[in-house]
Amino acid sequence: MDTIVLGFDPGAARVGWAALGADARGARHVGSGVLPVDLAGDSGLDALRAAAGALLSRYRPALVAVERVVRVFPRPRFGPAMASELCGASWVGAELAGLAAARGLIVRTATLQAVRSTLGCARAGDAALAAAVRARVVGWPARSSEHARDAAAVAWSTIREEASAPASQSWVMSAELDRNPP
Repeated sequence: MDTIVLGFDPGAARVGWAALGADARGARHVGSGVLPVDLAGDSGLDALRAAAGALLSRYRPALVAVERVVRVFPRPRFGPAMASELCGASWVGAELAGLAAARGLIVRTATLQAVRSTLGCARAGDAALAAAVRARVVGWPARSSEHARDAAAVAWSTIREEASAPASQSWVMSAELDRNPP
């Protein structure tokens, strides 16, 4: 049976997500997509929580992988819009991690730079990242949003990281947490 890892790529306008199944043979695509984000009011954040919660209930992941947002902008071009995007994406990432942790799930975070390095395309562009995901995730769609692709990359690197972890670390959730999510 596959272990499901649900990856999230948080953003201020949309959140990419990808559910990957992992077993001894590697990773396979289970589902992916994009959730809209509206940070203008409480109802928008509630809608994001409900949509992400539905994904957690549907896929029942053993692990949740969230991209840790770290952006470096060139000083001459860094302005209020970029600062707002960075803060919004960081906030959304923290919300997603908190939602998963409140359900008793194991949450891992990684910067996209570290993920690219794990995939072997640290200094390459988006096309190389897309090719790396397609090469490593069986059944990954030929066309997907960049947000879903980034979520898959974060999930895949988490699978790889967990596979090389000491055997004493378990991916299994306790039965009590499984029956009574917060």
